[in-house]
Amino acid sequence: MRTPILAITTLFLLAGASTGSGQRSQQCLHDQLETSANRARREKALEWAHKINQAETKSQGSFLPFDRLFNVPPAPDGFKLQFHVDGETYAFSIKDMRDPCAYAIFSDQSGNVYEGTPAPLTPRVRLLSQR
Repeated sequence: MRTPILAITTLFLLAGASTGSGQRSQQCLHDQLETSANRARREKALEWAHKINQAETKSQGSFLPFDRLFNVPPAPDGFKLQFHVDGETYAFSIKDMRDPCAYAIFSDQSGNVYEGTPAPLTPRVRLLSQR
């Protein structure tokens, strides 16, 4: 009776492992093999991030929620915005929902715009100094 349960459990674990590795082996949209269409989409998303920062700079007093910003066009095709504001600060991410590598753009009230993909699941820790 234990053998079928063990076999079924093993099959599920193997299926899950192969699905996870299959997703990682898909082609990233914004790497050295980026197509001109995906480069144009990425550049529009970067421009959009700068427009959001510009709109927040023009707001009087405290920072505004995204839906109250003026002159900010809709999100570029395939990108999704997540926006947080508390009045004194704001932060947002713009994620490419089509990219299997989860490319994203980030910014906050500093006005700096960052772009990248998630860190690997296994953290790479390096000891800088010993005492």
